[in-house]
Amino acid sequence: MAVRRRSRAGGGALDPDELLADAGAAVGAVARTRFRPAFERLVESLNSEAGLSEHGVAAARRRLLAALEQQELIGRLGRRHPEIRGMDVVAPVFVTGLPGSGAALLQNLLVEHPGLDGPALWELSSPAAQLSHPGRRRSFIDRTRLRAEDARRPVAGRGVGQLTGATRPGGCHRLLENAFQSPMLSVPWRVPGYAAWLETRDLMDAYDFHREQLRAVTWRIPGSTLVLRDPFHSRHLHALVRSYPDARVVRLHRGPADVVSASAGISAARRAQVSAAVNPVEVGREWVSRVERHFAASEAARAAVPGERVLDVRFEELVAEPVRVVRRVLRFAGVTPIASVDRHVAELAGRVGNGLRRARPFQPGEFGLSRRQLDARFAVYRAMYGV
Repeated sequence: MAVRRRSRAGGGALDPDELLADAGAAVGAVARTRFRPAFERLVESLNSEAGLSEHGVAAARRRLLAALEQQELIGRLGRRHPEIRGMDVVAPVFVTGLPGSGAALLQNLLVEHPGLDGPALWELSSPAAQLSHPGRRRSFIDRTRLRAEDARRPVAGRGVGQLTGATRPGGCHRLLENAFQSPMLSVPWRVPGYAAWLETRDLMDAYDFHREQLRAVTWRIPGSTLVLRDPFHSRHLHALVRSYPDARVVRLHRGPADVVSASAGISAARRAQVSAAVNPVEVGREWVSRVERHFAASEAARAAVPGERVLDVRFEELVAEPVRVVRRVLRFAGVTPIASVDRHVAELAGRVGNGLRRARPFQPGEFGLSRRQLDARFAVYRAMYGV
């Protein structure tokens, strides 16, 4: 596949072979990737569709190099420590819900319980990290903090990203991004060709690599039952349960007009950091179609998981009664609720709730959309989940 083409915005071009060579030089290894088709598809879309600025090309280059380097480092770690491959990730809990659905809030509330653990953002950003001395850990945290601040900045005051922080539980989509196979990659980048291709993929190899990286994280820093989060897990449950056969899945639901607005708002804001060619109306149309396809695919994928291992939670009930909902999810996960944890859950939920009340949330009209029309378009989904 010929993929070196200049970005429409004139910011230069990304070359797969050069990226591989540079990543290999950085880690002292032969240049290679086990996910070449996905890598080339993504680079092709970045070059021909994303309209990246010069800064955007540089940022994309850093992100692609980091993924290539993690692939090599994870493989090297496994060869040096073969016991990692024999580790089990037992009965993990996967929380999934589109942006604005409350998935991050629920994950953060759950890990207030000592029997549950959510890998921190810095751990998921550097799954192959070797902590040879205390300063190394601090350097990983500091680098991740800068990236988290960069991600929060364009959506400040909009009611999203309140719980994004280097030492807070992170989204495990970063592990799929290291395989160049995550729907989240089309949030900060306009890459419709890549996104359309990805929707035809089963992601089996990406979820296998997800598990390989998660083993490395838990080998380095053992914890309790894991609580993981990705906005798009629900459409890929067949691949998820093949890699994690005893997984439990919690799906968050919120009114589609709010979810579409949050998704489009985050995407438009993040894309504006790397491109001058961001059209909010186009972004809105894109996310209406993507959310619609996501809901349909998620319902089809649910059959891959036994009914007793899937729990549906509404955003409204999580915000209104966080302690009751968290206790319900704990019992679903096989964890005994603890009365002393309830206070911490209520306090954290209260702080987030205060932030939401002060925020100016994204609205459909900002993206050329109508709440009434969105409610009608998603009437079946709304009736199904009472949102």
